[in-house]
Amino acid sequence: MDPTRELRERDELLDRIRPYVDERGITNLTLETLADALGMRAASLREFFETKEELVVALLARNRIRLRAQFARFDADATLTDREFGRSMWNFYVETASDSKLFFEAFGLALHDELYGEFFHGVNDWLDLLADALTRRGMEAERAGAFATLTLAVFRGAMLDYCATGDRVRLDAAMEMWFAVAGSGIER
Repeated sequence: MDPTRELRERDELLDRIRPYVDERGITNLTLETLADALGMRAASLREFFETKEELVVALLARNRIRLRAQFARFDADATLTDREFGRSMWNFYVETASDSKLFFEAFGLALHDELYGEFFHGVNDWLDLLADALTRRGMEAERAGAFATLTLAVFRGAMLDYCATGDRVRLDAAMEMWFAVAGSGIER
């Protein structure tokens, strides 16, 4: 098969898979039940993904690419203040909450199942990305790594809370407090 066509078909298949995974999660997912839900044979699905874990890693990789691209767009926008940058990312996270749900479910599975080991490659790559952005926004390089860690912890914690409760009003208020603190931390 032509590699370009194969990539396109794989991407289209991931588009079809995503709503199923969003609705049902990955814990009880099997390639057989997924193939059945998609109206295809499991053997056809296995041509693209040999294992459930490979499928989940592919979904997570797509999410990470989309999130990193959005981060880069916001980071490149010199008109955004630190607070507006953070608020823009928070709003994007909330708008794509299904990505976070998948992230958290996979994170929990990866803690105990080495089959998801590939997943952890994408967890910490955000530290360097965020530390670099913080440095460009004026934070001393020696503080940027620790501040990036704290920022990721706040965002991930708030998103886990949002995924569990859906309480946007409370979490928006909490994040506004964080943006104020984070903005003053960058300036020091």
